[in-house]
Amino acid sequence: MTLHEYSIAPHSLDQRNNLDSLDPGELSFAETLRGAIDASGLTLERIRARLTERGSRVSLATLSNWQSGSRQPEQRRSIEAVRQLENVLELPMGRLSGRLGPPRPRGRQVAAEESAAPDEQWLDSSGLSALMTDADIAPQSGLRRISLHLRCHLDSGRAVHRISYRHVLRAERDGISHDLNLLELSPGTRRRPTLTSTHNCRLGRQSVSEEKHLMINELLFDSALRRGETVVLEYEIELYPEPGQPSDNSWTASFRLPIQEFLIEAQFGPGAVPVRCREVRRPFSDPTPTERPVRISESANTHAVMLGLRAGRYGLEWDWPEQHD
Repeated sequence: MTLHEYSIAPHSLDQRNNLDSLDPGELSFAETLRGAIDASGLTLERIRARLTERGSRVSLATLSNWQSGSRQPEQRRSIEAVRQLENVLELPMGRLSGRLGPPRPRGRQVAAEESAAPDEQWLDSSGLSALMTDADIAPQSGLRRISLHLRCHLDSGRAVHRISYRHVLRAERDGISHDLNLLELSPGTRRRPTLTSTHNCRLGRQSVSEEKHLMINELLFDSALRRGETVVLEYEIELYPEPGQPSDNSWTASFRLPIQEFLIEAQFGPGAVPVRCREVRRPFSDPTPTERPVRISESANTHAVMLGLRAGRYGLEWDWPEQHD
Protein backbone atom coordinates (compact mmCIF):
# COMPACT_ATOMS: atom_id res chain seq x y z
CA MET A 1 0.00 0.00 0.00
CA THR A 2 1.31 3.44 -0.64
CA LEU A 3 0.55 6.78 0.94
CA HIS A 4 0.68 10.44 0.06
CA GLU A 5 0.62 13.59 2.14
CA TYR A 6 -2.61 15.46 2.61
CA SER A 7 -2.69 18.87 1.00
CA ILE A 8 -4.61 21.30 3.19
CA ALA A 9 -3.76 24.55 1.42
CA PRO A 10 -6.80 26.06 -0.38
CA HIS A 11 -6.48 26.20 -4.15
CA SER A 12 -6.75 29.42 -6.08
CA LEU A 13 -9.72 30.66 -8.09
CA ASP A 14 -7.59 30.24 -11.22
CA GLN A 15 -7.40 26.49 -10.59
CA ARG A 16 -11.18 26.28 -10.31
CA ASN A 17 -11.58 28.30 -13.52
CA ASN A 18 -9.07 26.06 -15.31
CA LEU A 19 -11.09 22.99 -14.31
CA ASP A 20 -14.36 24.53 -15.47
CA SER A 21 -12.83 25.49 -18.81
CA LEU A 22 -11.92 21.88 -19.67
CA ASP A 23 -14.23 19.92 -21.94
CA PRO A 24 -15.54 17.09 -19.74
CA GLY A 25 -15.77 14.88 -22.81
CA GLU A 26 -11.99 14.96 -23.09
CA LEU A 27 -11.38 13.66 -19.57
CA SER A 28 -11.79 10.24 -18.02
CA PHE A 29 -13.62 9.74 -14.74
CA ALA A 30 -10.31 9.53 -12.84
CA GLU A 31 -8.91 12.68 -14.49
CA THR A 32 -12.11 14.60 -13.82
CA LEU A 33 -12.13 13.49 -10.18
CA ARG A 34 -8.44 14.35 -9.64
CA GLY A 35 -8.93 17.79 -11.11
CA ALA A 36 -12.02 18.44 -9.00
CA ILE A 37 -10.28 17.34 -5.80
CA ASP A 38 -7.25 19.52 -6.55
CA ALA A 39 -9.46 22.51 -7.30
CA SER A 40 -11.57 22.05 -4.17
CA GLY A 41 -8.62 22.23 -1.75
CA LEU A 42 -10.23 19.45 0.31
CA THR A 43 -8.28 16.54 1.76
CA LEU A 44 -9.46 13.01 1.08
CA GLU A 45 -10.30 12.67 4.77
CA ARG A 46 -12.50 15.76 4.62
CA ILE A 47 -14.21 14.54 1.46
CA ARG A 48 -14.87 11.19 3.10
CA ALA A 49 -16.34 12.93 6.15
CA ARG A 50 -18.70 15.00 3.98
CA LEU A 51 -19.80 11.93 2.08
CA THR A 52 -20.52 10.19 5.39
CA GLU A 53 -22.66 13.16 6.43
CA ARG A 54 -24.69 12.55 3.26
CA GLY A 55 -25.11 8.85 3.99
CA SER A 56 -22.39 7.53 1.66
CA ARG A 57 -19.61 5.63 3.38
CA VAL A 58 -16.48 5.48 1.24
CA SER A 59 -13.01 4.62 2.53
CA LEU A 60 -9.88 6.65 1.89
CA ALA A 61 -8.44 3.82 -0.18
CA THR A 62 -11.52 3.77 -2.43
CA LEU A 63 -11.33 7.51 -3.07
CA SER A 64 -7.62 7.21 -3.79
CA ASN A 65 -8.19 4.30 -6.20
CA TRP A 66 -10.96 6.18 -7.99
CA GLN A 67 -8.86 9.26 -8.61
CA SER A 68 -5.89 7.20 -9.84
CA GLY A 69 -7.99 5.13 -12.21
CA SER A 70 -6.87 1.81 -10.72
CA ARG A 71 -10.50 1.11 -9.82
CA GLN A 72 -13.83 2.60 -10.85
CA PRO A 73 -17.24 2.76 -9.17
CA GLU A 74 -19.48 -0.05 -10.40
CA GLN A 75 -21.79 -1.11 -7.59
CA ARG A 76 -25.05 0.74 -7.00
CA ARG A 77 -23.82 2.08 -3.65
CA SER A 78 -20.59 3.37 -5.22
CA ILE A 79 -22.43 5.09 -8.07
CA GLU A 80 -24.67 6.83 -5.55
CA ALA A 81 -21.54 7.97 -3.72
CA VAL A 82 -20.27 9.46 -6.99
CA ARG A 83 -23.45 11.55 -7.26
CA GLN A 84 -22.85 12.78 -3.73
CA LEU A 85 -19.23 13.54 -4.68
CA GLU A 86 -20.53 15.92 -7.34
CA ASN A 87 -22.32 17.85 -4.58
CA VAL A 88 -19.34 17.80 -2.23
CA LEU A 89 -16.99 19.04 -4.98
CA GLU A 90 -19.54 21.55 -6.31
CA LEU A 91 -19.65 20.00 -9.76
CA PRO A 92 -22.54 20.11 -12.24
CA MET A 93 -24.82 17.07 -12.05
CA GLY A 94 -23.43 14.30 -14.21
CA ARG A 95 -19.90 15.74 -14.45
CA LEU A 96 -18.47 12.66 -12.67
CA SER A 97 -21.18 10.05 -13.11
CA GLY A 98 -21.31 10.76 -16.84
CA ARG A 99 -17.63 9.82 -17.17
CA LEU A 100 -18.04 6.29 -15.79
CA GLY A 101 -17.12 3.66 -18.33
CA PRO A 102 -18.71 0.23 -18.69
CA PRO A 103 -18.09 -2.30 -15.91
CA ARG A 104 -14.76 -4.04 -16.20
CA PRO A 105 -14.86 -7.61 -17.49
CA ARG A 106 -15.10 -10.38 -14.94
CA GLY A 107 -13.50 -13.81 -14.98
CA ARG A 108 -10.76 -15.84 -13.39
CA GLN A 109 -7.92 -14.36 -15.40
CA VAL A 110 -9.03 -10.77 -14.93
CA ALA A 111 -9.68 -11.32 -11.25
CA ALA A 112 -6.19 -12.71 -10.80
CA GLU A 113 -4.65 -9.67 -12.50
CA GLU A 114 -6.79 -6.86 -11.10
CA SER A 115 -8.28 -8.04 -7.82
CA ALA A 116 -7.77 -5.80 -4.81
CA ALA A 117 -8.47 -6.39 -1.15
CA PRO A 118 -11.83 -5.04 0.01
CA ASP A 119 -11.20 -1.67 1.62
CA GLU A 120 -12.95 -2.61 4.83
CA GLN A 121 -10.78 -5.73 5.06
CA TRP A 122 -7.58 -3.82 4.40
CA LEU A 123 -8.17 -0.58 6.27
CA ASP A 124 -11.20 -0.08 8.45
CA SER A 125 -11.38 -3.40 10.30
CA SER A 126 -7.63 -3.37 11.00
CA GLY A 127 -7.61 0.12 12.47
CA LEU A 128 -5.14 1.26 9.83
CA SER A 129 -7.41 4.05 8.60
CA ALA A 130 -7.48 5.73 12.01
CA LEU A 131 -3.73 5.26 12.43
CA MET A 132 -3.05 6.98 9.10
CA THR A 133 -5.35 9.83 10.02
CA ASP A 134 -3.47 10.35 13.30
CA ALA A 135 -0.19 10.53 11.33
CA ASP A 136 -1.73 12.92 8.75
CA ILE A 137 -1.05 10.53 5.90
CA ALA A 138 -3.50 8.91 3.48
CA PRO A 139 -3.43 6.08 0.94
CA GLN A 140 -1.58 6.96 -2.25
CA SER A 141 -2.49 5.08 -5.36
CA GLY A 142 -0.49 4.91 -8.55
CA LEU A 143 2.47 2.91 -7.23
CA ARG A 144 2.62 -0.70 -8.38
CA ARG A 145 4.62 -3.23 -6.36
CA ILE A 146 6.41 -5.44 -8.87
CA SER A 147 8.33 -7.63 -6.44
CA LEU A 148 9.20 -7.95 -2.77
CA HIS A 149 12.13 -9.85 -1.26
CA LEU A 150 11.65 -10.32 2.47
CA ARG A 151 14.24 -11.92 4.78
CA CYS A 152 13.44 -12.69 8.43
CA HIS A 153 16.24 -13.24 10.93
CA LEU A 154 15.39 -15.17 14.10
CA ASP A 155 17.48 -15.33 17.27
CA SER A 156 18.26 -18.26 19.54
CA GLY A 157 15.10 -17.45 21.51
CA ARG A 158 12.94 -18.25 18.46
CA ALA A 159 11.92 -14.63 17.90
CA VAL A 160 12.26 -12.50 14.75
CA HIS A 161 14.74 -9.74 15.59
CA ARG A 162 15.47 -8.25 12.15
CA ILE A 163 13.65 -8.00 8.82
CA SER A 164 15.31 -7.08 5.53
CA TYR A 165 13.25 -5.67 2.66
CA ARG A 166 13.91 -5.19 -1.04
CA HIS A 167 11.05 -3.70 -3.08
CA VAL A 168 10.84 -3.06 -6.82
CA LEU A 169 8.15 -0.43 -7.49
CA ARG A 170 6.80 1.25 -10.60
CA ALA A 171 5.00 4.60 -10.77
CA GLU A 172 1.76 4.60 -12.75
CA ARG A 173 1.43 8.39 -12.62
CA ASP A 174 3.72 11.37 -12.16
CA GLY A 175 4.75 12.70 -8.78
CA ILE A 176 4.95 9.56 -6.63
CA SER A 177 7.39 10.39 -3.87
CA HIS A 178 6.99 7.84 -1.07
CA ASP A 179 5.87 4.38 -0.03
CA LEU A 180 4.51 2.85 3.16
CA ASN A 181 5.75 0.04 5.38
CA LEU A 182 3.09 -1.40 7.69
CA LEU A 183 4.36 -3.66 10.46
CA GLU A 184 2.27 -5.76 12.81
CA LEU A 185 3.84 -5.72 16.27
CA SER A 186 3.84 -8.56 18.78
CA PRO A 187 1.51 -7.93 21.73
CA GLY A 188 3.47 -6.61 24.68
CA THR A 189 6.15 -4.95 22.53
CA ARG A 190 7.76 -2.23 24.67
CA ARG A 191 10.55 -0.84 22.52
CA ARG A 192 9.61 0.67 19.19
CA PRO A 193 11.27 -1.04 16.20
CA THR A 194 13.80 1.07 14.30
CA LEU A 195 14.32 1.36 10.55
CA THR A 196 17.98 1.16 9.48
CA SER A 197 20.25 0.70 6.47
CA THR A 198 18.04 2.47 3.95
CA HIS A 199 18.92 2.52 0.23
CA ASN A 200 17.17 4.88 -2.24
CA CYS A 201 14.85 6.08 0.52
CA ARG A 202 14.81 7.68 3.96
CA LEU A 203 12.45 7.52 6.91
CA GLY A 204 9.61 10.04 6.96
CA ARG A 205 6.82 10.03 9.53
CA GLN A 206 5.96 7.16 11.86
CA SER A 207 2.79 6.24 13.67
CA VAL A 208 2.19 3.48 16.23
CA SER A 209 -1.02 2.04 17.63
CA GLU A 210 -0.36 0.01 20.75
CA GLU A 211 -4.03 -0.99 20.86
CA LYS A 212 -3.99 -2.39 17.30
CA HIS A 213 -0.33 -3.53 17.45
CA LEU A 214 0.45 -1.67 14.24
CA MET A 215 3.32 0.56 13.14
CA ILE A 216 3.54 2.68 9.97
CA ASN A 217 6.85 3.83 8.49
CA GLU A 218 6.71 6.40 5.70
CA LEU A 219 9.55 5.90 3.21
CA LEU A 220 10.54 9.01 1.26
CA PHE A 221 12.16 8.49 -2.14
CA ASP A 222 15.33 10.34 -3.13
CA SER A 223 13.27 12.04 -5.86
CA ALA A 224 9.70 11.92 -7.13
CA LEU A 225 8.99 9.37 -9.85
CA ARG A 226 7.56 10.04 -13.27
CA ARG A 227 4.99 7.72 -14.77
CA GLY A 228 6.62 4.46 -15.87
CA GLU A 229 9.76 4.95 -13.73
CA THR A 230 10.85 2.24 -11.33
CA VAL A 231 12.67 2.39 -8.02
CA VAL A 232 14.42 -0.23 -5.89
CA LEU A 233 14.08 0.31 -2.14
CA GLU A 234 16.15 -1.55 0.43
CA TYR A 235 15.97 -1.20 4.19
CA GLU A 236 16.01 -3.18 7.43
CA ILE A 237 13.83 -3.01 10.51
CA GLU A 238 15.37 -3.98 13.82
CA LEU A 239 12.96 -5.53 16.32
CA TYR A 240 13.60 -5.88 20.03
CA PRO A 241 11.98 -9.09 21.31
CA GLU A 242 11.25 -9.10 25.02
CA PRO A 243 12.81 -11.88 27.16
CA GLY A 244 10.26 -14.62 27.56
CA GLN A 245 8.23 -13.41 24.58
CA PRO A 246 6.29 -16.23 22.87
CA SER A 247 8.06 -17.87 19.95
CA ASP A 248 7.36 -16.59 16.46
CA ASN A 249 5.73 -19.35 14.44
CA SER A 250 5.27 -17.53 11.13
CA TRP A 251 5.97 -14.44 9.07
CA THR A 252 3.68 -13.22 6.32
CA ALA A 253 3.14 -10.23 4.05
CA SER A 254 -0.20 -8.78 2.93
CA PHE A 255 -0.73 -7.34 -0.55
CA ARG A 256 -3.73 -5.14 -1.35
CA LEU A 257 -3.02 -5.45 -5.08
CA PRO A 258 -1.60 -8.30 -7.18
CA ILE A 259 2.18 -8.68 -7.21
CA GLN A 260 4.36 -10.40 -9.79
CA GLU A 261 6.98 -11.90 -7.46
CA PHE A 262 7.30 -12.50 -3.74
CA LEU A 263 10.42 -14.12 -2.26
CA ILE A 264 10.47 -14.75 1.48
CA GLU A 265 13.37 -16.24 3.46
CA ALA A 266 13.73 -17.24 7.10
CA GLN A 267 17.13 -17.58 8.76
CA PHE A 268 16.83 -19.41 12.08
CA GLY A 269 19.05 -18.73 15.07
CA PRO A 270 21.65 -21.03 16.64
CA GLY A 271 20.04 -23.96 18.41
CA ALA A 272 16.54 -22.86 17.38
CA VAL A 273 15.58 -24.72 14.23
CA PRO A 274 11.98 -25.79 13.55
CA VAL A 275 11.11 -29.40 12.85
CA ARG A 276 9.17 -28.45 9.69
CA CYS A 277 8.27 -25.41 7.58
CA ARG A 278 5.64 -24.66 4.93
CA GLU A 279 4.66 -21.99 2.43
CA VAL A 280 1.18 -20.57 3.06
CA ARG A 281 -1.09 -18.70 0.63
CA ARG A 282 -4.31 -16.93 1.62
CA PRO A 283 -5.73 -14.83 -1.25
CA PHE A 284 -8.47 -12.48 -0.07
CA SER A 285 -10.82 -13.79 -2.77
CA ASP A 286 -10.50 -17.30 -1.30
CA PRO A 287 -9.16 -17.13 2.27
CA THR A 288 -8.96 -20.94 2.61
CA PRO A 289 -5.20 -21.42 3.05
CA THR A 290 -3.18 -23.56 0.71
CA GLU A 291 0.08 -24.99 2.02
CA ARG A 292 3.21 -26.54 0.56
CA PRO A 293 6.12 -28.02 2.54
CA VAL A 294 9.48 -26.30 2.10
CA ARG A 295 12.86 -27.68 3.08
CA ILE A 296 15.01 -26.30 5.89
CA SER A 297 18.66 -26.38 4.79
CA GLU A 298 21.66 -27.52 6.76
CA SER A 299 22.46 -23.81 7.21
CA ALA A 300 19.18 -23.42 9.13
CA ASN A 301 17.40 -21.32 6.52
CA THR A 302 14.44 -21.79 4.22
CA HIS A 303 12.62 -19.81 1.53
CA ALA A 304 9.61 -19.74 -0.78
CA VAL A 305 9.19 -18.09 -4.18
CA MET A 306 5.67 -17.17 -5.24
CA LEU A 307 4.78 -15.73 -8.64
CA GLY A 308 1.69 -14.03 -10.05
CA LEU A 309 -0.05 -13.54 -6.71
CA ARG A 310 -3.51 -12.12 -6.24
CA ALA A 311 -4.25 -9.71 -3.40
CA GLY A 312 -3.93 -11.62 -0.15
CA ARG A 313 -1.64 -12.75 2.63
CA TYR A 314 1.37 -14.96 1.91
CA GLY A 315 4.39 -16.24 3.80
CA LEU A 316 6.00 -19.00 5.83
CA GLU A 317 4.85 -20.95 8.87
CA TRP A 318 6.89 -23.40 10.93
CA ASP A 319 6.58 -25.81 13.86
CA TRP A 320 8.99 -25.81 16.79
CA PRO A 321 9.95 -28.87 18.85
CA GLU A 322 7.83 -29.08 21.96
CA GLN A 323 10.83 -28.26 24.17
CA HIS A 324 13.81 -25.91 23.72
CA ASP A 325 17.05 -27.70 22.93
